[in-house]
Amino acid sequence: MRWLALAVLLPAPQDAAEALASQWTEAVRRVNEEHAGKPGKTREPELARRLPKSAVATLDKLIALPDATAASLVEAGEACLDLDLVREFEKVRARLEKLSGEQASRLGTALSRDRYILRGIGLDRAYLDRFAEVLDAVLAAYDELFAFEEWSKVPGKKLRVRIHLEEEITRPPHFAPQFPFHSEIDFPVIDPKELKSPTSKGHFLFYGLCHELGHVIAMWGDRGREEDHHAWAHYTGVAIVEHASKGARKLDGLADIKWKSLEKERQALKDKAPSVADRDGVMSLFIALHDRVGPKAIGAAINLLDREDRRKRINKVRYYGFAELKEALLKTVKDPKGRAAVAQLIR
Repeated sequence: MRWLALAVLLPAPQDAAEALASQWTEAVRRVNEEHAGKPGKTREPELARRLPKSAVATLDKLIALPDATAASLVEAGEACLDLDLVREFEKVRARLEKLSGEQASRLGTALSRDRYILRGIGLDRAYLDRFAEVLDAVLAAYDELFAFEEWSKVPGKKLRVRIHLEEEITRPPHFAPQFPFHSEIDFPVIDPKELKSPTSKGHFLFYGLCHELGHVIAMWGDRGREEDHHAWAHYTGVAIVEHASKGARKLDGLADIKWKSLEKERQALKDKAPSVADRDGVMSLFIALHDRVGPKAIGAAINLLDREDRRKRINKVRYYGFAELKEALLKTVKDPKGRAAVAQLIR
């Protein structure tokens, strides 16, 4: 009877594993929550040092647990990627691989760089290395054209890109704003060996990446109304495709410039007056600002609004309006002719 009572009181092995995973996930969440409340100038690599030693011990205990479950390890691995703990992620994945190769494949692979973390589902590390070359070239083009300062909705957090292998692309790359502490791009691919764009079925993946990064930088209006009529990301997308395609960049197999460029849009909209009334008008407005005051001025205005923290936020995602963009441009553009152009273009 005593033995039976003791057996009833002892937790089941899966309960112990799930409890450890939950403790680890909660410790990561607390660090991210504290940072989101007061980010300051802290960058994500510093945040891991805020984890209590007891939390790290909890993860180690889960990995060493003979009865660890696939579900608990997947939960722990995903929590690692919420705090740029790729080495810990690899330990979890190695343990999961011994338990379930299928679940390890679903957890995926990961690669961390200065400004982003890549997670590959159904893709190996070599693919992530190649994708990182492309993303580095795209971010370099963004730096050269716009010089945006923040790449995630919580300052200091790295951008995430979830790249997943699919038999068919039914939805193009898109910005996924639902995550609480970082901005993430969902990126489907169909070739596990190479990143080619456009695909044989006409998907412009290179342009799609450049476009979605525009959404990461700025959303317009609010949840129920796109004040930019979805033109901002198209503008940044074609501008970056055009700029990144120039010079000695590692863009083999990416031929979107033949179809997607700022020059092609400029010619297509040459008779369209800049306005905020419709998509073509807004696109014409961004092109006019690009040509009259320059993309660096647009970037400086966005950065000013970020520093002043004057944006509307929905789930921490930054939302902007043309009135505040105009005000910021008038502050950051020093040339009188440029300020006059801004006053004339944005009404």
